[in-house]
Amino acid sequence: MTDMGEQCRIRVLGDLAVRCGDGQVEPPGGRAGAVLVVLALKLRRGVREQDLLASVRDGAGKPAIASEQALAQHFSSLRRRLPVPKRVKGGPYRLDADAVRVDAVEFIADVRKLRELSGPPGVAELAALIDLWHGDPRVCHPQVDPDCWNEVFACRDRLLDVLVEADPAILRQLDGLAGFLALFPGDRACDLVRERLRAPEPRRILVVDDQMAELIVDALEGFGFSCLTVRSLDEWRRMQRERDAEVKRLTGALVDLHLTPELDDQGGLEVVEWLARHTEVPASLMTMAPPPGDLVEHTRIQRARYRLVGIVHKGTPKVDFAGIRQAAEILVSPNARDRRRRAETWLEWAALRADDQLLSTGGSRRNPDLQRCREDADRVRRILRDGTVEEAEREVQGFCRSYEG
Repeated sequence: MTDMGEQCRIRVLGDLAVRCGDGQVEPPGGRAGAVLVVLALKLRRGVREQDLLASVRDGAGKPAIASEQALAQHFSSLRRRLPVPKRVKGGPYRLDADAVRVDAVEFIADVRKLRELSGPPGVAELAALIDLWHGDPRVCHPQVDPDCWNEVFACRDRLLDVLVEADPAILRQLDGLAGFLALFPGDRACDLVRERLRAPEPRRILVVDDQMAELIVDALEGFGFSCLTVRSLDEWRRMQRERDAEVKRLTGALVDLHLTPELDDQGGLEVVEWLARHTEVPASLMTMAPPPGDLVEHTRIQRARYRLVGIVHKGTPKVDFAGIRQAAEILVSPNARDRRRRAETWLEWAALRADDQLLSTGGSRRNPDLQRCREDADRVRRILRDGTVEEAEREVQGFCRSYEG
């Protein structure tokens, strides 16, 4: 038997592999290998005899080890090569938890630690988790009861949720991510990450305008933007149904308030409301109606209700293309001032929605939940004003999660 003081590493997230000290150990095959995998998954607790017998299956999904005596023989063969303590009569089968490390056990523990981070995990934390995987263990270990992997895959799904929410720039730095996702073809949870990984062009925006779309697109594309164009509400509704994923990958949207020649509609509000409810795409509204400038103060409630970064005057009688380009730049710019402005937009939108919801359910303005929400919003406003942009973005994200409807 291997020296109990020697550190042994067992890989089960892929083909079974065993390394003790500085050297590889030939892993057992067949039923003995399946026994080892089950014991590795239950490293800390051990496995009762009947549970171990039930966890090793044949090709028909039935128990593959016929008797307790046969199981004891497989266990004895493991003791000759691995850190496996002698079983106490009537006690569970187990590995030496102090001398063995198992990739699946580490994966579960490290995914749970993600909750303890003060902010989103970085490249190093995510890469370490992804690099533990070398195959789909349900495929690599067909003699192990699929239920044995439930805890592993619950944590895998939790990791996928984190990846779906991660910044695409972070995902692009994860060299092993594409290979990890390829282990699970047809898995919808992985498809969501693949969609996120298909990075949006950093300056690709939606332009919604019935009369001047081509002129606006020409003005923007000359400054490094690429544009997705919509000219009517019917066209928008069709795009919303048929190209939903593409719209969600955009980095900004400029939407005209009026989408008919008579200028008597407010069709653009339907577009920006959908974007606010279903995407993270920052949007600004364009109009010829108000006086020039970005009407921040005069339209504060409207901006908050539709999560608008700005309301931009297009110019009359001459179109202000420079102003439109500036508005587009604010939607996508990485500089701190514009990031802070976009974060403020999210905060005021979330605060207004939470306020409306708590008033409708709680009734009184003395509702303690409503008071706490308003105090939280004021606290985040102070951080937006005085903190770093990274702190501000983190606090706004936390507020939005706490008060999401």
